[in-house]
Amino acid sequence: MSKLDRLKEFETKKQSVLAGGGEAKVKKQHDDGKLTARERIARLLDDKSFVETDAFVQGSMAADGFEAVSAAGEGVVTGFGTINERPVYVFSQDFTVLGGSLGYMHTQKILKVLDMAGKTGIPVIAVLDSAGARLGEGAASLNGLGKIMKKMTELSGVVPVVSVVAGPCVGSASYLTALSDFVFTVDKISTIASAAPSTYGVDAKSFGGAKASVEVSGVADFFAGSEDACYVQVKQLMEFLPFNNVEDAPVYDMTDDLNRQIAEFDSSEVDAKAMIAAIADGRIFLETKAGYSSSIVTGFIRLNGFVVGVVANNGAPLCKEGAKKAAKFIRFCDAFNTPILTLVDTEGYAVDAEAEKAGVISDAAKLIFAYAEASVPMVTVITGKAVGAGFVSMCPKGLGADMVYAWPNAEISCLASETAANIIMTDELISADNPIEKRKTLGGLYAEKFANPFEAPKQGAVDDINKPTETRHRVIAGLEMAFGKRDQVLPKKHSVLPL
Repeated sequence: MSKLDRLKEFETKKQSVLAGGGEAKVKKQHDDGKLTARERIARLLDDKSFVETDAFVQGSMAADGFEAVSAAGEGVVTGFGTINERPVYVFSQDFTVLGGSLGYMHTQKILKVLDMAGKTGIPVIAVLDSAGARLGEGAASLNGLGKIMKKMTELSGVVPVVSVVAGPCVGSASYLTALSDFVFTVDKISTIASAAPSTYGVDAKSFGGAKASVEVSGVADFFAGSEDACYVQVKQLMEFLPFNNVEDAPVYDMTDDLNRQIAEFDSSEVDAKAMIAAIADGRIFLETKAGYSSSIVTGFIRLNGFVVGVVANNGAPLCKEGAKKAAKFIRFCDAFNTPILTLVDTEGYAVDAEAEKAGVISDAAKLIFAYAEASVPMVTVITGKAVGAGFVSMCPKGLGADMVYAWPNAEISCLASETAANIIMTDELISADNPIEKRKTLGGLYAEKFANPFEAPKQGAVDDINKPTETRHRVIAGLEMAFGKRDQVLPKKHSVLPL
């Protein structure tokens, strides 16, 4: 065969690979409201930056008695490129080729990308759209999937791993989402379920669809109305993430005033998101898990150009879902050198018999554990109530906060004021003509005398009282002074999480 013939053969094979599953299957993908694997990569990465790897990989590990099903590319497109000129590795499952099923060679392509990401310290973006394990390959397929899970576990805390669910992600492969740092879903096309939807006899969207995955199970972090909107969200998130655990997130020149005063907030109607935005550079706040558990707000901002993770209460009682949401976010920030700002306004957990049965204690401990283990700079501001578990759980000095500030209207105590008054001032209540009104009066007295913010500084639990308007520059100063801190920890293999 001549060199010209060989070149023609290459072009033919290359075009065949680029065509995916063929015109009919590509049309079906579009008719289902979905982009193809390569179209998705084009939307994600900078123009012409994608470099594909293993395009011609093909092979089958079919068990005896099963047909050896395979195709060039093996149903997944892998490679690397840039997002806003910052490098990323990417793999995008191709539903038009063998349903994007996870055959052994399919998993080997993904493993190579994950392995290179770990070696080079570059983030990974996974676009998941698969019919599941390739049944004819049996254990070979599942073993390959297990290797991916192990590699993702190894990469946890080393490089950020982001997953976009752009189709079905069911069965054992669904666990890849929970092993990711952040998960994106798209309305009408995303499904995350640990078993085939037909198993449940109900509409899959009701429990594993995009909204349900964000709002009910909490396995996903972001919801988008379309794929294009989703990839815009991914790009926004990547601007707040570092390459790896030994580098910082990108720092930008700050055009906002370092000493800008923020607006006064009415303590009875505090909007946590508005408060966060008021403190942030340019008033820009990227919220994570916005649809899951409104008791705690989490997300990223910049302060003086540096990325900061924020955990904030909105005045509502804490709950087990909110504790898990905040704990995972805190652990991500700590793993990737991201300082943490905590804004406290809660009376603690709303506990009843059902909450106790559901394990609220273990989930509350996850939040406490996350703060206690974190070694990044941490500043806490008590903007409203910090009562009982609401004080203990939300990064006080005792859990490792470097600086704790309180607003003059803060209420800091072991119990809610009326409850505390009921215990401490029992004799006065018993002798009162109107115990209900007396309880309210005594509650106010307790709040004024014992729960005011000036008692905590006397005991060293709060470093300073500051005006709400001064919060922005006080937080920036507190975080920047803690940038160089060093914590000594006892030698151990690893901690035992309160799971």
